[in-house]
Amino acid sequence: MILDLPTVTSTHSNTELKPYGLLIKPKEGGEASVQDYPAEELKRLVAEHKIVVFRGFQLMPKQDFALFGQDLGEPVQWPFGAINELIVKHDAENYIYTNRDVPMHWDGAFIKKEPHLILFQCLKAPPQQEGGGTTFCNSSLLLQAQDEETRKAWKDIQIRDSTEKLVHYGGEIKRSLVQNHPVLEEPVLRYAEPVDDLNPVEVKVEGMQAEEQETFIQDMQRLLYDPRFLYVHRWEDGDIVLADNQTLLHGREAFTQSNERHIQRVNVLPRPKEFQLSRFIQNSLTIRRKEFFVAELPILLIPVLLSLTTLKDLSLPTFWMGMAAVLLLFNIGDMINCYSDYKLDAIYKSHLSNAVRELGKRNVMIQMVLSGVIAMIITALVAVNTNQLYLIPLTLIGAFIGLQYSLPPLKFKSSGPLQFLCLWGIIFFGPMLYTAIITNGFPGIKHLLLFALYGWHQMAIILLNTAEDYPEDKAMGLNTIVIWMGLHRTMHFAWWSILVSGLGLQLLFLHLFSYAPPAYSFLTGSIAIFTIGWIIILKEFRTILKKIREKDTKEASDILKKNGMKVPRWLKIGAYTSLAVSAALTFIRLLQ
Repeated sequence: MILDLPTVTSTHSNTELKPYGLLIKPKEGGEASVQDYPAEELKRLVAEHKIVVFRGFQLMPKQDFALFGQDLGEPVQWPFGAINELIVKHDAENYIYTNRDVPMHWDGAFIKKEPHLILFQCLKAPPQQEGGGTTFCNSSLLLQAQDEETRKAWKDIQIRDSTEKLVHYGGEIKRSLVQNHPVLEEPVLRYAEPVDDLNPVEVKVEGMQAEEQETFIQDMQRLLYDPRFLYVHRWEDGDIVLADNQTLLHGREAFTQSNERHIQRVNVLPRPKEFQLSRFIQNSLTIRRKEFFVAELPILLIPVLLSLTTLKDLSLPTFWMGMAAVLLLFNIGDMINCYSDYKLDAIYKSHLSNAVRELGKRNVMIQMVLSGVIAMIITALVAVNTNQLYLIPLTLIGAFIGLQYSLPPLKFKSSGPLQFLCLWGIIFFGPMLYTAIITNGFPGIKHLLLFALYGWHQMAIILLNTAEDYPEDKAMGLNTIVIWMGLHRTMHFAWWSILVSGLGLQLLFLHLFSYAPPAYSFLTGSIAIFTIGWIIILKEFRTILKKIREKDTKEASDILKKNGMKVPRWLKIGAYTSLAVSAALTFIRLLQ
C-alpha cells in the first residue's frame, strides 16, 4: 500500500510494512537526507507506525548522527558516548557484541533511563541469507490480541530481572509486566526474555512456582515471535531506522559472518514538552561541569591553607566575596568550552551538548556574560577594600585568556603548545594565585612555585583526556598540543611531566617542612601520602603507554578512550594528597 504524506517532501515514496511499520524511499533523482524531515513529523510517523525505515538516504557522519539524535530528544549518555557501535568484538563481555542471537528486550531497563526512540543507521549489512536481522515485537498489538481475562491477570504480574553489571549493562530491576507508554499513554508490555549467554539474565515472575513460571516464559516466547506481532528487519547498507522503544521489544537473529554487520545506534529519551525550572537548573549546572567540583575544590583550598596566618582570615567578608568571584570565573571557562564544543561534544559528551541544546546558545551566552560581570564587580570591591588594586588587571587578563581559549581570534585551544600553557594558567595557576591574594595578599616565591608545579602535574594528567580526542579534534581542523606534538610523543611528554613535577613538589614540600619544630616532624609523613599516590599514577600511566606503543593513532586513541575514566581518579589522587600536605603545613604554622 502506498501512502501520501503531504507534510513530508513529495519526492519520497512511502510503503506500509507488514505486519506494521513504514518504509520510506526517495524517488528517482537527487540525494535525500533524513535530516530534511522535521523532528515532530518523524516522531508522529513513529507514533503511528512504531517503526520507520528510511532506505536509499544518505548516511550521516558520526557527529551529524549524534546531533540528529538530539533533534528527536535527549540522547542517552553511555560510558562510550551517545553512539553505540554494534559490531562483533572478540573481547566482548556482553552478548550484544557477539554474532549470536539476542533475546527480546527493551533498551535502558538496567540504567533506569528508558529511551522513547531508538535510532539506527547501518554502515554494513550482513548478507540476508546469513541472518543478522533485528527482530521487533509490537507489544501493544500483542496485548490487544489477548482476551480481557488475560489482560487483567497480566496487570498484576510483577517480574524481577537480574544480571551481573558488565560494560554499560547490568544490575537488578523489578517492574510490572503491563505499563503505560510514557509518551503515548497506551498500555505496553515490559518483558525481557531470559538470557543464557555472556552476561546471563535471570527472569523471575514473583508469586509463581518454578513449573508455573517456566510455562509462563514459554507462552511469552511463543507470543513474542507470533507472526501477527513480529517484524524482522533485514538490513541493507545505508538503512536508517527509527523505532519506538516503549511499544516495541527487540532482539537479533544470529549471523554467521562476524565482520559483515556494523550498525550504529543512538537511544533517545523524550524531552519535557513544557519549561521545567528543575531541568533548567540541572542543565545550567551541567554546563558548569559540576562533576569537576570535587577535583577543583583543592585548587581553591591549597592556596587558602598555605596563605593562612590566622583563622580570622577566614572570617573576612572580602575572603568569601573573592571565593565567590573565583568560582564564577571557573564557571565561565567551563561554559565557554561547552558553548564552543557543542557539536564536537555530541558524540562523546552528549550530556554537555544536550544541555547547551536545551538551554539555547543565546541563554548560555547570557549566563556567561552575567557570570563575568558579577565576578568583575566582586573582584573590584575586594581589590578596593583590601587595597590590592593589581587584582583587577590580573583578573581581566585571566578572563581574557579564558575567553580566547575556545573563541577567535586567538583560540588557544587550537594553538599547539599554547593550549597546554593556557589551560595551566586559567585552570590552576591563575585561580590559585587569585585565592592566595584574597586570603592574605600576594604570595611569596615558594608558594608561587608550588602553584606552578601542582598545576603542571595536574595538566599532564589531563593530557590523556586531550589525547583521546585526537581523531575528532583532527577531523575538526584543530591544532591541539596533541596534534602539534603527535599522540605518542604527547603521552610520553605527559608521563615525564608527571614524574618531574611530582619530584619537584616533594622537594618543595620537604623544604617547607624544614621550618617545622622537631615536635611536629611526624607530620612530614603526609608527604608519603602524596608520594604513594604519585607512584600509583606513574605506574598506571606507564601501563597505558605500553599498550599504545606499537599502535597507530586510531588504535591508540581507542585505547586511551577506554582508559579515560582513570583521569578523574588520578586528578583526585594528586589533588587530595597535595591538600593533605598543605593541611599539615597549616596545622604547624597555626600552632607555632
